[in-house]
Amino acid sequence: MADNKKLEEIKEVSNEIKETTGSGVEIYDEVEEKEEKSGKPAKKKFKLKKKHVIIGIVALIVLFFIVKTVFGGKNQVMPVQTTEVAKSDIENILSISGTVQSAETKTYFSEVAAPVDEVNVKVGDKVKSGDVIFTYDADSLDLAEKNAQLAITQAKGSYSSLYSGTGAADRKYAEGMTPDQINARLDAITAEINALNNKITDKTSRMNQTLTDLQKTALDINQNGIADGSAESYLDGNDGYITRRENDNNNSDISESNKQMSLAVQESIADVQYALANDPEIQGWKRQITSLQEEQSHLQSAKAATINGGQAQASKAQYESTQLTQEDAISKIQEAKEGIKAEFNGVVTEVAVVEGATLATGTKTVTMANLDNVEITIQVSKSDLPKISVGQKVDITINGKAYAGEVSKISGAATKNNNGVAVVDTIIKVTNPDSDIILGVEANNKIHAEKAENTIVLPYEYILTDETGDYVYVVDNGVVARRDVELGITTSTDAQVVAGLNEGDEIITSDTSFLTEGMAVVNM
Repeated sequence: MADNKKLEEIKEVSNEIKETTGSGVEIYDEVEEKEEKSGKPAKKKFKLKKKHVIIGIVALIVLFFIVKTVFGGKNQVMPVQTTEVAKSDIENILSISGTVQSAETKTYFSEVAAPVDEVNVKVGDKVKSGDVIFTYDADSLDLAEKNAQLAITQAKGSYSSLYSGTGAADRKYAEGMTPDQINARLDAITAEINALNNKITDKTSRMNQTLTDLQKTALDINQNGIADGSAESYLDGNDGYITRRENDNNNSDISESNKQMSLAVQESIADVQYALANDPEIQGWKRQITSLQEEQSHLQSAKAATINGGQAQASKAQYESTQLTQEDAISKIQEAKEGIKAEFNGVVTEVAVVEGATLATGTKTVTMANLDNVEITIQVSKSDLPKISVGQKVDITINGKAYAGEVSKISGAATKNNNGVAVVDTIIKVTNPDSDIILGVEANNKIHAEKAENTIVLPYEYILTDETGDYVYVVDNGVVARRDVELGITTSTDAQVVAGLNEGDEIITSDTSFLTEGMAVVNM
């Protein structure tokens, strides 16, 4: 009955249209009529008759009432647009700018002590590996090399002296004796020499005392029986003795008895003086002393020439240390003769030397930044940090030129940027640097962060969110069904669905604001 009622309503509407338009009315398009003076037929006019208009209007009305009938009422069926869930790839690319810098900066220090001859660079110069940065004075380097060679020769001589021929002979003299035995024998020799010297001293003292007594006796004999001032001493030309004679007018000779006594005393004095110089016992003692002193000298030399294991190792180590040090110095001097060369392709950032200055070993000279090892420092926010990992590829643009790179380091501590926002310093390594790179400029970086292949991906506009989380509407057996979903990788337009949907599900993509779960729907 409801359907009959709807048909009656359609008829009434149709009659109203007829009454309004009339059966004889025709509707034409406006077309330009032109007469063809050339004799050709004019263009046909396009006309739309009344019956055609009526049929179109009636069709629209019928459709309206059909839709109303189908979708009206308590169990209405809503038309919706859907799309079938399929798998594809998704990649999150982060765009973060940063500062270009060198990952390696080298400061050259003087390896030798010598004056600078020529400085070939200035700050900002780009140099290639092997280019000469500066040179030293050649004459000063030659002198330094000779001194190093002499130091090696001297150290070698000191070490070799331990094993010289003289030292070997001395060690052989004390062969079989320990150092303690040598010391004990040296002490004994010293005691024996001292005892013999004491004997010589004692006997010599006694003989000197005898000589002194004899000399006094001779003086007394010459003075006996002669008045003071009445005699004088004279040298007897016949026997050579000093005698005295009375100083009288007759010039009489001294008495014969006095002369004989004086002669005997003089002979005793001569004997004592001879004994002092030639006493056999004293001479024997002196020979013993000489022998002991000779033994003492050999033992002392043997003691000095004795080489124990520790001494030998120490001496050898000292020689080898000197040799290594000076040979290293010679090697550096020889390298310096060729000039100080750049070890890599780079740019000079500091020059601390001038021509003519004498450099001490260790003096700072030139600083260079390596252009073969370039990196970019970026600051990553806490929201982007979970998307970044070491090894991710990066598309880099520096001064309009494209380079390749990868994330090489992520700091373990956050810092505050100029706006007070917590950021994490991250390093991007440029994998194909060249000489066109300018250090210190800004680089644009597109980081290929998260990526998933053959996974479910939806446009963000299809995903709804409420207090319970993210969800979508799907068509399940002709009715609306809610599916809670878990998102993975997200971009500005798409999101990966890691749970909640299956491939082939029909997801509703049209406006869902009027839909409720369980509502019957049909795909438009």
